Amino acid sequence: MTRHAATTPARSPRPGTTRSAPPRPLALPAGPAGPARRSPRSKLPRMGQFAVDVAGHGRIIDLRRDPDASALPHGRANGRYRCLACGHRLILQWPSSPVSRFTPRFRHDTVSAGADHCPAPARHQANIQADLTTMLALRDQLLRVLPHTSLSLRIDVELAGQRWDIPPALIVRRGDHVVVLERPRRLLTPAAVTRRLTATRAQYGGKAAHWWVFDRDDALHCDVAGTVNVQPYGTTITHTKVRPTPAQRQLAAAGATVCWLDDDTVLLPYGGHQRTYTPQPGEDWSGDMASWKRDWTISHPHPADGATWWGLVPQPLLALGKQADFRPAGAHATMSALERAEHGRERHRRRRARERAQQHTQTTPTQLPLPATTTATSEPADVTTAPTPATLPPTAAAVPPRPPIAPGPPQQAPSPRVRRRRFNWQSLLPRRWGR
Repeated sequence: MTRHAATTPARSPRPGTTRSAPPRPLALPAGPAGPARRSPRSKLPRMGQFAVDVAGHGRIIDLRRDPDASALPHGRANGRYRCLACGHRLILQWPSSPVSRFTPRFRHDTVSAGADHCPAPARHQANIQADLTTMLALRDQLLRVLPHTSLSLRIDVELAGQRWDIPPALIVRRGDHVVVLERPRRLLTPAAVTRRLTATRAQYGGKAAHWWVFDRDDALHCDVAGTVNVQPYGTTITHTKVRPTPAQRQLAAAGATVCWLDDDTVLLPYGGHQRTYTPQPGEDWSGDMASWKRDWTISHPHPADGATWWGLVPQPLLALGKQADFRPAGAHATMSALERAEHGRERHRRRRARERAQQHTQTTPTQLPLPATTTATSEPADVTTAPTPATLPPTAAAVPPRPPIAPGPPQQAPSPRVRRRRFNWQSLLPRRWGR
């Protein structure tokens, strides 16, 4: 049996004392019927932290990340700062003393009801904030794997306050080498690609490397078309295949580097072209060799325009830092190995086709020439009379008749087999005298 705890009646407090309140129960997690949790705050950056620097050739100032932001002139600075969303002039406000808790920010000249007093529509501001978030994430990722590298966001000053087709570019400077990184979020149009290529070439010259980085999980820019098994170094490796978009084909034809980013791995493409071997003299591609006649060829480092699909070679993002110009040496070496394997595969298949042709020739019987026959108009010869030497063909007259074979000696009957004496051990023992 279970003993129940005894209950004691509540005692009244003594005179002149106060009764303490009972302990508060622990807060339980809210279930489905409990109060709704507060939604997390948006991670989009505030527009008051960014501005376009007209004096810096379109450099985007980030008050949170730029280490030299405190050295910028405060106030209006002769219209140096422009808003990314509306294009209006901004005022840089800075704390008056080091101990002040005032957060530095850019302020509009006029007061508006929008966020940060910006008169631009809220949807337009949200698109710009999303573009900045994407590019800043790429910037922070590169700084983790490539420290001590100069990185900055830049945009054409004339695009301040307008709708962007392509987010601001991320400029990477490493000595004398300049790398321009683009990361589109919306579907690219040929006109937008042409404008960005022309503007980049005019500002940084033809020696600058122009990279277009797409997200591996973005179905808008990554149309997966299966996989392909390759053997660049004798070991089977599986590569992902994608169907390139018209804009991506346009970028590859212009000499830009197109790639996809998957966490800390960069996927660089090569072109895959379907082909059928043209039979050469002495080759037999019938039977089992018919399927070996179909193959594919590679185009790299920039996929050719006629490629049916693009194969992706993975390379760590950290490996790009080994080259000052961001040249993906590891991926290019794999592509060259794939090309050598392609030539070896063609030589092997053509050798098999020649061996099949030789086997087919050896197994086919050769037909001997038939002797010449008389025409139907010639008269039949008398079988009782022997042909004269004049009527014989030249070949028959030249060959003498075979001599008769003399009969050999008569064969003798086989002699009966002599029976051998059976072996006995007593024959080996010495005989006794007298027996």
